[in-house]
Amino acid sequence: MSTGTVRQSRAQARQDATRQRILDAARDIIQQQGFRGLSIRTIASAVNCSVGTIYNHFCDFDDIVLHLNAETIARLDAVLEEAVFGQPDWRPSALVDVYFDFLELNNAAWRALFEHHLPRDYRVPDWYREGVDTLVGHVVAAFAPLLPHLSREDCAELIVGLWAGLHGLASLDQEDKLSTVSVGSSARKVGQMLVRTALRGAGASRA
Repeated sequence: MSTGTVRQSRAQARQDATRQRILDAARDIIQQQGFRGLSIRTIASAVNCSVGTIYNHFCDFDDIVLHLNAETIARLDAVLEEAVFGQPDWRPSALVDVYFDFLELNNAAWRALFEHHLPRDYRVPDWYREGVDTLVGHVVAAFAPLLPHLSREDCAELIVGLWAGLHGLASLDQEDKLSTVSVGSSARKVGQMLVRTALRGAGASRA
């Protein structure tokens, strides 16, 4: 390996390390202060670098948040996959439990997924869309055998609808507003019923 190549390799390693420090700092800020505490300046202060250094590694604030959210989506995908493919006779109710368990353990990161709003004209990177598609695709693949009469597209729409429903329940529960419309029921319990009812209505063989 030439001297120039070694220098380039070391420079890239330093850049990668700084980039990871920025993401780690941003994640810590969200964990400690919530998404509202996150900004380019708070990140720069935590990393002890200039704002310009942040922009040397990320296009903008939204780029940083998308990378953090992509990590959250990947971790959620991993635990959902384990719950399905790690069990020979899994049931949809198991995914509901795994989802709510994940939210409890990763509450701040999960909230950032939905509290972050991109500008209307912002083009979402392909790599981010691919991460979301991978998550949905894995859940669709798990549910497809239960819904053999549905096309993959219809199955995907059902899964996305259920995901939105579970998110809404979790959000209401965290704002302590679920009790005003569902006395004595937890978000998890209502979520279980939502999934069972939706799948039975769609003709699932087991829910």
